[in-house]
Amino acid sequence: MKSKDVVIFKKILDYCRQVEEAEAMFGKDYDTFAASSVFQNACCMCVLQIGELCKALSPEAREGHPEIPWREWCGIRDIFAHQYFNLDLRSAWDTIVEDLPELRSNISNILAQ
Repeated sequence: MKSKDVVIFKKILDYCRQVEEAEAMFGKDYDTFAASSVFQNACCMCVLQIGELCKALSPEAREGHPEIPWREWCGIRDIFAHQYFNLDLRSAWDTIVEDLPELRSNISNILAQ
């Protein structure tokens, strides 16, 4: 694996950790998320950055780990960046609480190899 990819994977894990930090501060609750623009911005900016980092990975890194839906993570970045004013909060929350932990687990496993 290229050293650049290792750095990117570590940055993605850091953004996952930042989302967990926001959840620890605000609570892991959709209603709190929906009511707090600060909570939304903190989490959604991390997801946006994760999507941007996924785009920066080498093709070899993405092809070597087809268990991760890279295209979807890149696409979610575009939605969060360009459609933020029209973002469906429930979909954003589902990404944060369902998809992000799986991504974190997969990347942790990649780095452990």
